Amino acid sequence: MKLPWITIVPYRSFGTAEQLFVKGRVLCNQPLPPAGARDSRWQNFYAMARRLTSHEVPGATVAATVGTQRWQTVADEEGYFTLCLPLARPADPSLRWHAVPLELVAPAARNAPVQVTAPVMIPSPSARFAVVSDIDDTVIQSHAASLLRAVFEIFFSNARTRLPFAGVAALYQALQRGMSGQEHNPIFYVSSSPWNFYDLLVEFLERQQLPAGPMFLRDYGLAHLFTTLSHRNKLKPIRWLLDTYPALSFLLIGDSGQQDPELYSELIPAYPHRIAAIFIRDVSGRHRDLRVDKLGKAAQSQGVPMYRVADSLAAAEKAAALGLIPAAALAGIQQAVAQEQ
Repeated sequence: MKLPWITIVPYRSFGTAEQLFVKGRVLCNQPLPPAGARDSRWQNFYAMARRLTSHEVPGATVAATVGTQRWQTVADEEGYFTLCLPLARPADPSLRWHAVPLELVAPAARNAPVQVTAPVMIPSPSARFAVVSDIDDTVIQSHAASLLRAVFEIFFSNARTRLPFAGVAALYQALQRGMSGQEHNPIFYVSSSPWNFYDLLVEFLERQQLPAGPMFLRDYGLAHLFTTLSHRNKLKPIRWLLDTYPALSFLLIGDSGQQDPELYSELIPAYPHRIAAIFIRDVSGRHRDLRVDKLGKAAQSQGVPMYRVADSLAAAEKAAALGLIPAAALAGIQQAVAQEQ
């Protein structure tokens, strides 16, 4: 019997000096090559079809190693695995990203040994706040309000042809630097997109020079892709982050097209004095705007500024007014918005 080709796909994750979290998936698929600027629509469609028809390895055993410590876990029925690694010795605080070696223990693979490293981010001791950002229609133009345009973007574009919102990279870079320019504030990305899109989203963020950060996506199959879905999957990782980093305040960024304003509002009473602000990119019509503005007034009454912003420059101006970035950063963000529009 011919052995299968097996791949471990490690996802960008997070941790503290005392413990690291590792997440990934075990698949039979070989990795897709990077997207090309000249790839045809049908090449893009083929690549997306391959992502959505991934062949997982249920019950695979994966081992993680840090120094002399070693842990093992078993992947679930869809090939996903999560490891919590309590460290015998604290991680080096001078390093932002830590590489955790992973190895496939079982089953046997044609390409054995199957070994990869999982990237795990630990916020800098100098970090003053954390940013949690939605992706679709917040960072990347997805046109989620229009099913036809959204489907076209998903299936016939790629990481090189998808478009970011103008100035979003400059804004997030400024937020990462913070007021002092050396804060190294962590950026986390949440989305209702499936984990099958992970490689595309990472490639997009890298090409657009957006800060690297842990990513939290959703597990659902092809049969659920076009059904009406709740976006409540975003709340669990945000709560996890708030609980993991009690010393940090959080800036939450989303858009008005889906449920971000409602979801973020739920966190305010649950985490008093932890939400620094909420920015909502305006991608909807007047009826939805009225709802978002009503939520904004309710948030303000609880001590959390929630702003509906037209573009990245408007968000930057609010961030500067709140003391999250220096006013001197606005000129660069304004220039980026003008150039990229």
